[in-house]
Amino acid sequence: MSDTRPGADELRIRALLRAREVGPNAVPPQPTERPRDWFDDLVDYNAPTVTQQDTPAPAPPAAKPKPAPRRVRPRRVRKEGYDPLAVRSPRQSLADAWDRIPPRVRWLGYHASAAYLGWELGLVDWASYVTAWIAETGLIGVQAFFWYATGAATVFLYRRTRHWWLPVAWLAAVPASSVVAGVLLYAPNS
Repeated sequence: MSDTRPGADELRIRALLRAREVGPNAVPPQPTERPRDWFDDLVDYNAPTVTQQDTPAPAPPAAKPKPAPRRVRPRRVRKEGYDPLAVRSPRQSLADAWDRIPPRVRWLGYHASAAYLGWELGLVDWASYVTAWIAETGLIGVQAFFWYATGAATVFLYRRTRHWWLPVAWLAAVPASSVVAGVLLYAPNS
């Protein structure tokens, strides 16, 4: 019978593999921080930006005349203490968890769910049908202008009610999100 115990060379190679953390018996290294993924890029994109009030303005050059002041739109400022990469305790209130969702992700969920309800009600198919009808009959006409006005009315309804109580605002967003989804899903057959 042959001896199945490992020899000196095999034991030496095993020790080298373990030291270099490779091989079947090696323990994989524990990452110090989790690897970045697509969601981290989205959160970084939503990270607060430095506004003009936070940075000191450079001194204007002495030789050139001072340009007319531009009107600067104020940017949204995140809540104090927002750090997208900070490790948080899994025990938090639902309101804290909701506040920590990036605004773009909330916006996407809000409008995607409104468009889904419109899909179930048939509004998305209707908007695709109307878009196809306008494409076939022409962009200028009495009925085409009627549908343009109807689309503008849905956007006006959404814009007017978006700061109301959330369920009412969401129901008012259903037609606007459905029309946008229906127009985007339109594909000519020919």
